[in-house]
Amino acid sequence: MLTVKRFSDFDACKKQWIELENSVPHYPFQSFWYNELFAETFCKKDNIHLLGIYENEKLLALGSFEKIDNTVLLLGMKQVLGGQDITDYGDMLFVHDLSEKHSKEVLESVIKYFTTNDNTKLQLDFVREDSNTYKTLITFPNSINLQQEVAPYIIAPSSWEIYLQTLSRKERHELKRKIKRFEEQHAFHFCSDETIKNDFEEFIRLHRLSDQAKEKFMSEEMKQFFWQIVIAEKTDYRIDFCFLEMDNKRVASVMSFIGQEKALLYNSGFDPEYSYYSVGLILHAYLIKKSIEQKLLTHDFLRGNERYKYDLGAIDMNLHKFLIDN
Repeated sequence: MLTVKRFSDFDACKKQWIELENSVPHYPFQSFWYNELFAETFCKKDNIHLLGIYENEKLLALGSFEKIDNTVLLLGMKQVLGGQDITDYGDMLFVHDLSEKHSKEVLESVIKYFTTNDNTKLQLDFVREDSNTYKTLITFPNSINLQQEVAPYIIAPSSWEIYLQTLSRKERHELKRKIKRFEEQHAFHFCSDETIKNDFEEFIRLHRLSDQAKEKFMSEEMKQFFWQIVIAEKTDYRIDFCFLEMDNKRVASVMSFIGQEKALLYNSGFDPEYSYYSVGLILHAYLIKKSIEQKLLTHDFLRGNERYKYDLGAIDMNLHKFLIDN
């Protein structure tokens, strides 16, 4: 029989959490630093449930949750600052090679912890279809499973030439044409080896400039949260800012998480005055080439079905919502 321990705060579970995250594949949204930052910025301490699931003294899994009224969400999944979503994937952290039996027992223990009290229901959002959580919960008779969104991605091939061959003839021709047109302007792209405040400010400027929705999203409060993401102490991922430059100014930018043999493209922006040169698309193409050169396994565009992702050859990872009550 498994036991569930609720930690009093982040300091109480920091050592075990970081040891676990450094031993298993995961996404930054399951990292200690991200969860602590989200909780400190957007949550009330009393609503946070930091859970360790143990078999005897052995830790099998860690999960962070937030209770809102009678619903429990994975920490990071509520909308903030006027209805904005900022966390792409929801999941727990499991020890490596956890058996199917233990995975089921872990999730049963978590469900029991919440649903046996106060008519609480559990809502797990944006669970990846390749995750341990998804593969286990689809077998639960009392869970409702809804496809929620998609997260397009590219499995990085061994060379840029092989990548181009994976595109359709039309997509390949269009991409080559746009790159040639851009490079004829004596423009260039670069990524900062070390993030400096100016890179961040330029990313924010271009993000807000892109369109009205992004300008609304990137409020001063959101900007501050993004800066805290940049400067947070991390052991698993780093932040990259990459740019295109034309006419002696930066015209497109992408903010990425790099780590765990993955590039995760978290957010982007571009100057609409340079739309003719498809600067946003071109920068994403260069970043795919960069992922290939760095021998990363996955180039992940994260949530959203924007057309440019498919023009660059991405395929969908389905994301699911699970609803569970007693």
